[in-house]
Amino acid sequence: MIAERTRRRIQRLSLSAGALLAFAALVMLAIPAPVRPERYSVYDGDTLEVVPSTCLLAHFHLACPKQPLRLAGVDAFERLQTCGDGQGGVWYCGAVATNRLRQLVAKPGFGCQVDPEFVDRHAREFAVCSVEGKDVGATLVSEGLAFAYGHRTRYLAIEEEAKREKRGAWGTGRFVRPQFWRNGATG
Repeated sequence: MIAERTRRRIQRLSLSAGALLAFAALVMLAIPAPVRPERYSVYDGDTLEVVPSTCLLAHFHLACPKQPLRLAGVDAFERLQTCGDGQGGVWYCGAVATNRLRQLVAKPGFGCQVDPEFVDRHAREFAVCSVEGKDVGATLVSEGLAFAYGHRTRYLAIEEEAKREKRGAWGTGRFVRPQFWRNGATG
């Protein structure tokens, strides 16, 4: 008899605790997630990761997943890629491109417009990012640290100007375009 009462009491307590947890979860989900500025980190010259400003997991003090982003229409030197410096030496063009993107991301007002309809084979969404009213992809191409990439890209004229004025890689000597370097080409 006592064992039966104890078992029922434990059952009621378990049900009450479960109901209380379910109610708390519903309340937490009904309250908007904490709004923080989006945080960006740079992987290489054309790839970033963003932690969204709102995330349901933040309610429960859990880490929000990072979303990988690829700058739309540009292909920057890979992080570990090297180029020739024009005098037989090495220029760390990949590190320079990566660091330049880090500088742009660190500026106040940096932000990206993501196009969730387009995702590449690495599960990266394409984004057009800007800072101080300027297109980040255009800046990298203009400085000779990235190239116009893809069909009908709007950066072709900017790349031609950088090439004509010998900016960045165009003025340093030999290099291999990143898309070919990834496939094993050397220059």
